[in-house]
Amino acid sequence: MYLLYVDESGDGGVGPGSSRHLVLAGVAMHEGQWRLLTQYLDELQQTHFLQAGGNVEFHASGIRSGRGVYRGLTPDERSEILGDVYEIISTHRQGLTLFAAVVDKQALFYKYNGKVDPYDRAFEGLCTMFNFFLQRVQKRTGNVLRGIVVFDEARPSLAKQIRSLLAQFQAGGTRWATMTNLIETAFFFDSRNSRIMQIADFCAYAVFRWYEAGDDSFLKKILNKFDKEGKKIHGLKCYPVESTRRLP
Repeated sequence: MYLLYVDESGDGGVGPGSSRHLVLAGVAMHEGQWRLLTQYLDELQQTHFLQAGGNVEFHASGIRSGRGVYRGLTPDERSEILGDVYEIISTHRQGLTLFAAVVDKQALFYKYNGKVDPYDRAFEGLCTMFNFFLQRVQKRTGNVLRGIVVFDEARPSLAKQIRSLLAQFQAGGTRWATMTNLIETAFFFDSRNSRIMQIADFCAYAVFRWYEAGDDSFLKKILNKFDKEGKKIHGLKCYPVESTRRLP
């Protein structure tokens, strides 16, 4: 069983003040391989927040902007924390595969006359990539594999939409493939208590910064962890495809 921990960066709106892009990013891990990565982030907390009374949530945008628990840190200290987390992601040797679906909301709106929901398209793309990954691993190992999608419960209003989409994908597939390996329901965790969900946040933020601001400083550190075969990257897609940017 593989778990796909999903988080987002950007927003789903199309009005004034909304982001240009929405990113849904996923961290796929085998069910038995999450403990070591969790341990690394726990140790990182001990390094930077020795006096913390409980779990400190590693949240990329909060660290970069100095919000919340990071407000009292200097820019250099916050930059060091960001670098440490991205280093952990980049160098983790096994059981960690990244995916991200980027939606250029403006281009999507004009292409489909506003009839396609950005979250629908992003989640459809992410599920397709994850299912394709599971099929390849299954073919290589000869073991039947199933995948479960896990979301941050901070967006309860999204739960109904995600579960409805999964049911649709199970019944009729996505526009690109049938869903042979995904379990038909999604689970929701509190990101404050899930280090892997926090890794998904960092993945989403890295991709968002590249598409939204042309900042590749984070994405280039973890690009090696996106699902790929040889030099072909399967795990990072943009919708519509004509909005795809050249990778750093």
